Amino acid sequence: MWGCRTLKIPIITGPTAVGKSEIALKLARLVDGEIISVDSMQIYTYMDIGTSKVSKEIRNEIPHHLIDIVNPDEDFDVKKFRDMALESVESIISKGKKPILAGGSGLYVEALKYGIFEGPSKNKTLRKALTEVEEESPGALRKLLFAIDPIAYEKFGKNDMIRTIRAIEVYISTGRKISDLWNERIEDGRFITFVIERDRKELYDIIDRRVEEMFKAGFIDEVAHLIDMGYSTKLKSMRSIGYKEVVQYLEGILSLEECMNEIKLLTRHYAKRQLIWFRKDENAVWLNLSEGEDRMVDKILKILNWGAL
Repeated sequence: MWGCRTLKIPIITGPTAVGKSEIALKLARLVDGEIISVDSMQIYTYMDIGTSKVSKEIRNEIPHHLIDIVNPDEDFDVKKFRDMALESVESIISKGKKPILAGGSGLYVEALKYGIFEGPSKNKTLRKALTEVEEESPGALRKLLFAIDPIAYEKFGKNDMIRTIRAIEVYISTGRKISDLWNERIEDGRFITFVIERDRKELYDIIDRRVEEMFKAGFIDEVAHLIDMGYSTKLKSMRSIGYKEVVQYLEGILSLEECMNEIKLLTRHYAKRQLIWFRKDENAVWLNLSEGEDRMVDKILKILNWGAL
């Protein structure tokens, strides 16, 4: 057995639908590995089609961790993810197997490599005041964040009020930008990020086909079932890309065609944001699928130097 502290551990990441799972599975089959999901949506039970989880047959063949670990209405944050992911890494290594992390949630990838930024304690009074400002003037906090910390503004999605409020709270409490404090974290050198990319048009075509396949597989029924089970359409999980639009279809706000087209568009935009996020990691290894999956896996193995273990 090899030591956890010296083993290089891959994080296979990249934009949605690029083919991360396929690469991770090829790698796992070659090296007797187990896969740890780095996906902020695949943590939820009952949400299978819209999150593109790998099949149960594949999970029976290759063990997967951090999939179906909380219900759609349960709180789950990046700290919980990091703690559970590191526990999974240790558990896999203790069995003499190799851990392979795979998924496209940039915040989760960052937390693994650089740890969690704790910052000052939460100020409930300030948070309440900021929330009231946003309720009275929608978009005001985004404008404020852009003024005080353009880097954080670019990193956070326009609907991510939780992290927007936190960044403003940190600035008011400390006088420092949260993006500057991020840079003071120490990188965990065990993890190597491999960003998978492919031709942009090809990626967008794959995204469009995936959305169409989701609907053929019963995506509308999946969302309707979640609502029937009592899960609120206002939950964070139910407002993610795909689920929110299907809810709007079920409520008669969107036609089926409008629903599908909106999901395709939003998913393409999300893929673009993911690529922008990953380009900020100067230590990431970029690999293009134009060279083929097998050659890509060979490159990953050489960089990890797993053959010597």
